[in-house]
Formats: sequence, structure tokens, C-alpha cells
Amino acid sequence: MIKIEDWMSKPVVFVKSDITVKEAVQVMDKENIGVLPIVDSGVLKGIVTERDILRRVVAKNINIENTKISEIMTKDPVTINHDSSILEVTRLMSENNFRRLIVMKNSKVVGIVTAKDVIEVLSA
Repeated sequence: MIKIEDWMSKPVVFVKSDITVKEAVQVMDKENIGVLPIVDSGVLKGIVTERDILRRVVAKNINIENTKISEIMTKDPVTINHDSSILEVTRLMSENNFRRLIVMKNSKVVGIVTAKDVIEVLSA
């Protein structure tokens, strides 16, 4: 059985909840990523995606320099365990209309799996 930990994206770039949206966007740009887990003191607090920023900030003309990422992040995101199967990944993604899932091991963020990752694994 193919497990997520064998093909997930890692290491994970994450940020703390007290940074601004502008700082988060700069991290995303620098790292060429579309998702940021929000982690404080080793605990996953939320997730923010490019889409979140577009819909919750840009579309509403909110100031990115004064808005904390914690104000726009999705709190308590759905996650998946590192030893889950690809079937579980696809089920969760399909049921929730997600393109990305945070992978956890012992309550710690250890990876991210994307729809692109799933396609690559299934077509190999």
C-alpha cells in the first residue's frame, strides 16, 4: 500500500499566526508555494491558501500590511495522518473539495499533499 509519507511534499514551510498577510504572501512568493500552515509553538492553528487571500483580502480590499494572517486563516483545518493510504487522501479531498491537505504525525505537521501529488502517484 502506498502511504502518504512516501510521496508527500516536505519539508513544510509554515508561519506563525502573528505575521501580516503581506509577510505571508512574501513567504509564499519566495518559496513558490500556494499554501501555508499556521503553527504556533509546534501546534497547528490554521491554514491559508492563495485562494483564501484572494477571496478574504484582495476581493474585500483589506489592507495586507495591517491584517494578521490569523484573521483570515481557516482555523482547525482538516488534516490527514502520515500513514494514511492514497484512497483516504482522495476521499478526503473529494468530500471536502480540497486541493491540499496537511499531513500530521504525532500532532506535528510533517508534510503537505496536493491534488497534483495524487495525480503524479496514480499515473506512475
